[in-house]
Amino acid sequence: MKRMTIVAAILAAASTTFWLDNHADSADGPPLPPPYEGGEMIQKLLTRLPTLELKETGPQKYVFTCDYFQLDEAGALTGKERISATYTRGLPGGAIRWDDVRIARAKGFDDEFPEGEPQDYMNGFSYNAANVKDMLKENFFPGFPDVIVTKNLVWDTHMFEMFGWNHFDKLGLNEPYRLPREDLSLPGGSTFQNKQIELTWLGISKRNGRLCALVGYQAMFNKLEVIAQKTLRFKGRSHYWGTIWVSLTDKQIEYASLNEDVLLGFELPNVPGKRIVNPVRQGTFQRKR
Repeated sequence: MKRMTIVAAILAAASTTFWLDNHADSADGPPLPPPYEGGEMIQKLLTRLPTLELKETGPQKYVFTCDYFQLDEAGALTGKERISATYTRGLPGGAIRWDDVRIARAKGFDDEFPEGEPQDYMNGFSYNAANVKDMLKENFFPGFPDVIVTKNLVWDTHMFEMFGWNHFDKLGLNEPYRLPREDLSLPGGSTFQNKQIELTWLGISKRNGRLCALVGYQAMFNKLEVIAQKTLRFKGRSHYWGTIWVSLTDKQIEYASLNEDVLLGFELPNVPGKRIVNPVRQGTFQRKR
C-alpha cells in the first residue's frame, strides 16, 4: 500500500510539473491542477494560518550560534567572534536557563573558530518566562560584565519568540504586517529604535520533520546609540532581518535565522577625527530534539 502511495505521489508530481510548464504565462500564476491529489490540502494551508496555542509539555532546548564580523570603513575584516549557547525553556515553574555559553575569536574569514572561552557569569543564568518583559532593565543581568554580545543572545531569542508567536493570527500570505515604531532604552544608557518592523508569512516549509509556517521579518534604518566602558559612545544605524520556522503542530519555534548590518561612528578621547566600524552578524537558532 505504501509503495502504491509513493508511485501515485511521483506520478502526481510529474503531472503537476508538466501542467506548470505548459501554463507558465498565466498572469497571476496557475492554480494547482486537479490531477494533483494534495492540491486541495496545499490550497487550504496557504489560505490562512491556523489558530494555534503554544503547547509546552516539557523542556524545550535550543542551540543559538551567532557570528560577529568586525569590518572597517573599507570592508576589511579586523576580527570575528562566535557567541554560542544552549537555551532551555519550559522548565518547572516556567523557568528559563542558559548553559554552555562560550565566546570564540578568530582573525580571517576562513579561519576556524576554536572551542571558545566559557562565560561563567552566564552559565546557569536563569529567570522566569513571566519576567521576560523586564529583560531591558538594568538589574535583569546580575553579575554580567559590560559585554553586550552575551546579552544579545537573550534579547534576540525572545525577539524570535515574540515575532513568531505574538502576531501569528494577524499574518496573511505575502502581506507585510507592520509593527509600530519602538524606542528602547538598554542597560548602561544605550538606546535602540525599531523604526519599522515588518513580519510576512512567506509560506509553508519543513524543519525537524514538522510542517512549519515560514515567517520573515525585517527592520531597516534603525537608529542606535551604544555606550561602552562608560566613556565610548557609538552612534549609527542597524538593518536586521531573518526567517522563523513556526511549527504548525505545537507553535514551537523549530529554527530561526538572524542577519544584521550595523554602521557606527565614534570618537576616541584625545584623538582627532571620527572613526567608523561596521559590525555584521549572522545567527542560527536551532531546536534540539
